[in-house]
Amino acid sequence: MSEICACSCFKKSVTENFKGADLVFTGQVVEIIEHKMIDSIPTDDELKPFKIRKYNRIEFKFKILKLYKGDIDSEFVSIYTTGGIIDCGNYFPINSKQFVYSYITDVRLNDYGSDRKVKPYYSTSTCSQTKELKRTKRREIKEIEQLSGIK
Repeated sequence: MSEICACSCFKKSVTENFKGADLVFTGQVVEIIEHKMIDSIPTDDELKPFKIRKYNRIEFKFKILKLYKGDIDSEFVSIYTTGGIIDCGNYFPINSKQFVYSYITDVRLNDYGSDRKVKPYYSTSTCSQTKELKRTKRREIKEIEQLSGIK
């Protein structure tokens, strides 16, 4: 039997997105590093005690254009995601400018429902309403500026 995961999101307000994020910024994608991951998952089958799973882990390196929330001591930040839409991952084209709501997590990518922890990293998803900067409404940017106290 195959494992199927699908993305399902609840629309949140700009305020809810901002409060739920650890890092909010506009940035330009300057580098994309794709990692092909292979993992083994325990099963209940005594003859096949492990199932092999392949998945993507993509690191998007952003040059921060404007920081609205978060504590970053560099002009660059890496955001990790699966790159797939069906599993709520984002994919950002190189040189694109994005409005990013990111959060810190220690759950391995594509390991939902597991308790296996990793070193904390920044991630985002389609559910966070991260999007291309040119698709971000002016009222959303104004609201973020008010929430952050930055103009």
